[in-house]
Amino acid sequence: MTRALCNITLCALTCAAFLSCREKLPFGVSDSTVRLTFRFVPADYFSFDNWKIDIYGNKIQSSYFRNSWTVADTGRSVLGWTRVAIIVDSTFQGSSQFVRRDSLYFRFTDEGDVYQYGFLKSLIAERESLNFAPRWDRIAAFSQTLGNSWEIMRIDTSMGGRKNQTVYGTISSAREYVGVTINGVQRAVLSYRIEITKPKLDYKFWLVDSPTAVAKVIDDSEALPNSTLRQLATMRTRQ
Repeated sequence: MTRALCNITLCALTCAAFLSCREKLPFGVSDSTVRLTFRFVPADYFSFDNWKIDIYGNKIQSSYFRNSWTVADTGRSVLGWTRVAIIVDSTFQGSSQFVRRDSLYFRFTDEGDVYQYGFLKSLIAERESLNFAPRWDRIAAFSQTLGNSWEIMRIDTSMGGRKNQTVYGTISSAREYVGVTINGVQRAVLSYRIEITKPKLDYKFWLVDSPTAVAKVIDDSEALPNSTLRQLATMRTRQ
């Protein structure tokens, strides 16, 4: 079974309780005029379940680990920008044994764009032995027409030569249901699927605007020995 078919299977399993993976925008709202507002609130908490996926689309249970995000601040001036959201990312082996802690930096524009500092650096450079400096990567561009691609970055793949690969982002023009638990209540929420692609890179995440959350991530990149799945298990928010 190809990885593409595995992704279809994963989507079907995740969304079965909600009838369909996709839901068109209601009441005649145009996909091309969507303007969303994203924001984190200090002390927001997110817990994620993570697995590797085998070629049949099944979770490899022995690969399971948990990580959590805690919003530490949302108004810092960091790395040349103001109103930066700082998230403490904690990783646990299994469900409870602490492994490491990192900091993530996000910023949101009034037009609905989402930037993450060092996103491509950690996603690409380590796995492909490419060396480039971290920067603010626009990982979601709701200021543009949905369904169109935008250029996130051009990466030099020839160690100083002129050969480049371009990383593109695309937001699906249809919303999709995902299941999340928010403040203890199981809910089906509508999200946008965002695809980050280049040769050998196939990274998808599902973004919810209200309350702001990354509901699911599937990394189906050729550079990985297995696909990976991250699902939002619980979320606590004051929104």
